[in-house]
Amino acid sequence: MVGVLIGIVGTGGGNDSGAGSQLPAPPNAAASVTEAPTPVRTTPAAAGTPKKAPQEIPGDGTFLVGPEVRPGTYRTAGPTEGSCYWARLEGTTGNPSEIIANGTGKGQATVTILETDKAFQTSGCQTWKPIN
Repeated sequence: MVGVLIGIVGTGGGNDSGAGSQLPAPPNAAASVTEAPTPVRTTPAAAGTPKKAPQEIPGDGTFLVGPEVRPGTYRTAGPTEGSCYWARLEGTTGNPSEIIANGTGKGQATVTILETDKAFQTSGCQTWKPIN
């Protein structure tokens, strides 16, 4: 089905009297024109953009430096029970030769994670909080 809409608006057709040949302007015609709102553009995050690393490190797990843990100095109040273990790692295979530095203790501990570290491992510790 095809519909055709034809509209004819008179322009005066040479008749300067204007009687019946022109459509009257609406009252306050200039005021009735409004600008279209400017569209708001949002761009989605680029695919593959790494998430911002968390401010704190939970007490258990192995966390990649960069995408999961920011380099910096962190402190824990100590173990959740027993002792608290931490390690700075140059790899994530589990091979003991990948340990750069580690420690264990029953009290407060502080560690500085470097940009060159591959991962940070922690077990039995309370949350690690940044101190710088």
